[in-house]
Amino acid sequence: MKKPIESIRHFCLVQLEILKDREYRLRKEIENCKIQKEFLQQILKDLGTPTPSETDKISSLLSITGISSNEK
Repeated sequence: MKKPIESIRHFCLVQLEILKDREYRLRKEIENCKIQKEFLQQILKDLGTPTPSETDKISSLLSITGISSNEK
């Protein structure tokens, strides 16, 4: 039978490995979010300021999908 100290040591090592994997996955997710955010911001910049007609169309689409203008 293992000594309690060895069981605790083993548990800690396993938990550290789990946390290492989780941290790696979260860093990748954050990096992906940053790339997507930069891409979308660039698209918006390239499109310029929307015309009143475009704004009306967007509001109409949002109301059809059940999203209010305040939720954007």
